[in-house]
Amino acid sequence: MGSGKMAAAMKSGFILFMVFGFSLAKNNNAFTRLIDDLFDDAGYEKDAIPMLKPADKTSNVNAINVGVGMSIISMDYDPAEVLTANTWMKFTWTDYRLKWDANQYEGISNIKIPASRLWRPDMSVYNAYDFGSGSFEDQFAVAPTNAIVYSSGKVLWIPPLPLKVNCHHDKVAPSTNQNDPQECNIKIGSWTYDGFHMNLTAYDGEEYMELSDMTKNSPYVVTSQEGDAIKDAYYDCCAEPYMSVDFRFTVQKAFDIVDGEKVFNKSPEELEELFELYKNTFKHVEKN
Repeated sequence: MGSGKMAAAMKSGFILFMVFGFSLAKNNNAFTRLIDDLFDDAGYEKDAIPMLKPADKTSNVNAINVGVGMSIISMDYDPAEVLTANTWMKFTWTDYRLKWDANQYEGISNIKIPASRLWRPDMSVYNAYDFGSGSFEDQFAVAPTNAIVYSSGKVLWIPPLPLKVNCHHDKVAPSTNQNDPQECNIKIGSWTYDGFHMNLTAYDGEEYMELSDMTKNSPYVVTSQEGDAIKDAYYDCCAEPYMSVDFRFTVQKAFDIVDGEKVFNKSPEELEELFELYKNTFKHVEKN
């Protein structure tokens, strides 16, 4: 091969190398580098609870704090004392393995990533009416929604989840007029972790259900809430507490559908007043 042809070949090869290298560099953007560093390079194990130290035997000093909240979208209630609700669950915790320096990744301060790639608290509804396909536990396990991970390691996850609960799980349901106010509760907690491993706290410090997102076409409405939802239970066998978030409230039928039309149990004016209360910190109104 002549020197001219060799030089031309070398020049072409150099150009291809530069183009290929530029393409790789372009595809390997800051988000890709960050996710690789957090998960692949660091060997992130999503099945390991993100505790810096093993649980203390006498306190929750080493426990991971998990904030739990619930936003109600709609509710229905049947004569068997079963309440059905569409919710936005709210969870937040800190995973120390997911911290990074934003300056090293072009200022990225948070990423949105499928929650299935992260450690998540094993939450269950203790007074659930059903299990299996379509239940809260089933939807919780496969929820496709993203979580937001911040550079501090804080994780925020708000999955939309349906649930069904037995309102009188611990006693025989009374026979009452279905138009009257009905007492109910939704009790949520970890299925396996005690309070020395997972310390449950109130999301944003509020120990009641969030109602400001509730649709005005919900067949049932919330007329009162107790608050103070964070509960501890102790047993003779063990020193550690078993924690739950127990939302206790009263619901009442807003309307029925009769011959394709709404028949109001509470007047439209009463409902408007109630939904105004939902915009603020709503705990209790006088029962009618």
